[in-house]
Amino acid sequence: MLRPKIRAAAQPLTFQLTHAETGSLSHLDILRLVQAGFALSDVQAMVRSSSLFKAHKLLEQIMGKSARTIQRLSNPHNEVRLNSQQSAVALQYAQGLELAVMVFGSQTLAENWLGRSCKHLSGIVPFKMLNTSVGFKVVMEYLERARLGVYQ
Repeated sequence: MLRPKIRAAAQPLTFQLTHAETGSLSHLDILRLVQAGFALSDVQAMVRSSSLFKAHKLLEQIMGKSARTIQRLSNPHNEVRLNSQQSAVALQYAQGLELAVMVFGSQTLAENWLGRSCKHLSGIVPFKMLNTSVGFKVVMEYLERARLGVYQ
């Protein structure tokens, strides 16, 4: 008897990069992974899991390369790794979307919030802030306050 394929629950974005459960890694463990560089294939999987990331061509932004160059680098026989800066930025986007999902309750709502200007962030689009460490910190602090009910 054939059983229908049961689709696995989507993995958290940071799991796709680190291959570890959220909270199971220390900050130093994460730092080591970032310094070693995430595998290009893992970052591609992370980007594919978000319509917002795909729409904004996030992989091209993170790597600073054209889609064609990235395609050439994507060789299953030769594992390409991002450098530490690119890996840090990829992690920021993953963590930002994960916290937004936690706050807003679904990935769709989280992506809608990240993709629109926010009056509490001086009208800046949160997604566009995640590529720098300072912008990432501002977005994460806002989301934490929202999670705690400071913003209604």
